[in-house]
Amino acid sequence: MPFGTDGQGSGNNLDMFETMKIACLLQGGIHENEERLTAKDVIKMATINGAKLLGLESKIGSIEVGKDADIILVDLEENLENIKMVPNLNEIANLVYNTSGRNVKTTIVKGNILMENRQIKNVDVKEIIKNCKHIVD
Repeated sequence: MPFGTDGQGSGNNLDMFETMKIACLLQGGIHENEERLTAKDVIKMATINGAKLLGLESKIGSIEVGKDADIILVDLEENLENIKMVPNLNEIANLVYNTSGRNVKTTIVKGNILMENRQIKNVDVKEIIKNCKHIVD
C-alpha cells in the first residue's frame, strides 16, 4: 500500500517524513506490535509502492539505471542540529522516526538539481514569499 501528502488535509505541512512516522506509530499503537509495520516497510510505501500503484514502477520509485533520477539527500550527521538522531543506531528507522523535511539538503528531480545544500536554485524565494503574502492579505 502507498501513501503520500496530497494537500493541506495532510496536516498542513506536506512533510512525507511526518506521514511515514505517523503510519508506523499508528500501526504500532493500534496493534500493540511495532514490528507489524517496520520503518523499511514505510520507506517502500513512500517510494516503490506508490510507483506501482500508478503503474510507473519501470520509470520511478527506486534508484536504478534508466529510471528518472528523483532523489533527496538527507543530513543524518550526528551534530547538535540533528540531536534527535543521536545516536544513529539504525539509519532507516532514524530516517522514518527522527527526520523531517528540514533535514533534506539536496533535491534532484529527473536529474535536475532543484535545491543544493538547502539553497533553492532557479527560483527567487523572496519573490515567491512576497507574492504569497500579497495573495493572503
